Amino acid sequence: MKSNTLSWKFPKKEFLVMRIEIVLIAFLALAVYLFAYLQSKGSWLLGTLFTALFLALYFLTSYGMQRWRQVEEHYKLTKKHLEVVSKKRGSIKTAKAPLKDVAHHKLDKTFLGGYLLTRKGKKHLLFFNSKQEVERFESFLKKHLKKK
Repeated sequence: MKSNTLSWKFPKKEFLVMRIEIVLIAFLALAVYLFAYLQSKGSWLLGTLFTALFLALYFLTSYGMQRWRQVEEHYKLTKKHLEVVSKKRGSIKTAKAPLKDVAHHKLDKTFLGGYLLTRKGKKHLLFFNSKQEVERFESFLKKHLKKK
């Protein structure tokens, strides 16, 4: 029996950083390493220590902000509409987008995100935990958008 709904929660409990964030952190860590290496006149040890300090501070700050903000999004896609429930530190916002009003959608399987754009100009951001979630969403959406 095929399901008429697709739902997921973002972020999962084991979530630490988003993929796009990892790319940015890697570039910043490389820049910190190169800057410290060049400033210390070629000492790879100081470059490594400053890079490790930067990464430790970044991840501690990131973890603290995630715990303090308590951001969570619940997505539910049916053959009629997409419902997004956003929770942030006690406040709850709900948004619904009928699939018949979807004008455009874009999904990124590398960075696990995307958006839906309705005919009224409303943009609904999408976040996924895995590539499989993106693929299931895309196939479900294409299947039900073709019927219109």
